[in-house]
Amino acid sequence: MRKLLLFSGVLVVLYISITWFFSSLILHTPDRDIATVYQMNQERWSLDLDSLLQTLPVPEDISFESPHDGIELKGWLFQPDTVRCGVVMAHGYSVNRANMLKYAPIFDSCGCALLLYDHRGHGTSSPDSYGSGGYHEATDLMAASAFLRQETGLPMHKIGWYGESWGGATVILAAERAAEKPAWIVAESPFDSWESAIMERGLKDYGNALKILTPGAFGWAGWRGEFDFDEIRPVEAASRLEVPLLLFHSQADTLTGPVQSDNIAAATPRELLTYHPLDWGAWHAHNIIWRRDEYTRLVLDFVGDFCE
Repeated sequence: MRKLLLFSGVLVVLYISITWFFSSLILHTPDRDIATVYQMNQERWSLDLDSLLQTLPVPEDISFESPHDGIELKGWLFQPDTVRCGVVMAHGYSVNRANMLKYAPIFDSCGCALLLYDHRGHGTSSPDSYGSGGYHEATDLMAASAFLRQETGLPMHKIGWYGESWGGATVILAAERAAEKPAWIVAESPFDSWESAIMERGLKDYGNALKILTPGAFGWAGWRGEFDFDEIRPVEAASRLEVPLLLFHSQADTLTGPVQSDNIAAATPRELLTYHPLDWGAWHAHNIIWRRDEYTRLVLDFVGDFCE
């Protein structure tokens, strides 16, 4: 009996230790600075982000505070001489604000101020903070939008939110939660729930044994990060949207499968949805790199007179 109790105790300690370790993998975000993101885009896709930057107004280094925990979030604000509209851009997991520069030329002719910022735990925004799959990030995005309004004087109906991957999930969560709604949201390659995104990639890396560990790992992660996985479900938030959603996903995406956007599309009120499941062969969240001109037309068709 004593040996059985000892063995059981060892198993419990082992399970706690392993699931704590996996919760750290969930919470800690990769550390990539702006120079690294520039280099990645140049080497992988021959995309010169610095050249794109030169076509924009001189960026202002900005910072604002998260209403959730007071951390400082940092970014760039690009303001044309005459500001007619605004767009807040939210990047994906493991990169930073620089990765959203590829979308900036879409709004060249619109007179939009552009706010690109680093999510918590990414880039220069409190690098030691935990990521939360869009939960706290949605609160941060609303703060970014409030900052843009303060700096430009724009009303909310002249501000749109644009996110890719992790940022795409974030704009959906934020749009459902916000008391004051943006004019529209664009979600490029989002996940339908953070749990499904973790499991989709995790099972490829660790196999089915991961399923035994996820209850403990998710429990630890939620406790440490102050969130509930059940509330990080863009697919459910989409069903309660009150603003137009433009949804993109590559059918060739092997990181976040296109079925995740299919699920979001199915949940979104039909009158608010424009969905483009694209067969261009693009990698995850890279549709714009494959066919920039065609992608740009799709976005401008969606935003309509917002850009006039």
